[in-house]
Amino acid sequence: MSYLNHNQGYREGLLETRSVIKKDNYAVITPDGLVNNVVPGFEDCDVTILGSPRLGARFVDYLVTVKNQGGNKTGFAGDGIQSFVYVEYGKINAFADGKKYELTKGGFLYVPPHLQLTFDNNNNGEDSRLFLYKKRYQPLKGYTPEIVTGNVNNIKQEAYEGMKEVLIQDLLPKEIAYDMNIHILSFEPGASHGYI
Repeated sequence: MSYLNHNQGYREGLLETRSVIKKDNYAVITPDGLVNNVVPGFEDCDVTILGSPRLGARFVDYLVTVKNQGGNKTGFAGDGIQSFVYVEYGKINAFADGKKYELTKGGFLYVPPHLQLTFDNNNNGEDSRLFLYKKRYQPLKGYTPEIVTGNVNNIKQEAYEGMKEVLIQDLLPKEIAYDMNIHILSFEPGASHGYI
């Protein structure tokens, strides 16, 4: 077994740094709890599953370290499953609907449920780290989501629910065709979120 942070064996302060999972509510997973998995379709990648239906989530999300020439060329999601990729660091080529999207740090791509996402590393032999998400789409008659791409570096931070200490960046349009939202919340020291 291997871990995302490559630590093995006993940890110092093991009981102080354990992950906490409250099924159907939340999961706080420490770096020592991020296990690398073998997932079909991911070549030359370290894949860590963060959330899944086994934990009570209605989605699956991953941290993916894409090595050298790694990626997913067989297709991710589609067939009623929408997907989203965010580049934590590095550079990838992402593909959907016959189009290529070059994503660098902070770059993201939302792919609607009728399309598949594929990607490969394009970081000159260096690793790239991705946040990858998929969720079954809940259709609403007369509405169809479209591909959305951008970079968080071009999205203004705004006060979240009037709290100046909590800032939000919305990555998807606030439109009814999208049955979910993806955003980044930034907290000043001492700030908190109103709900789990």
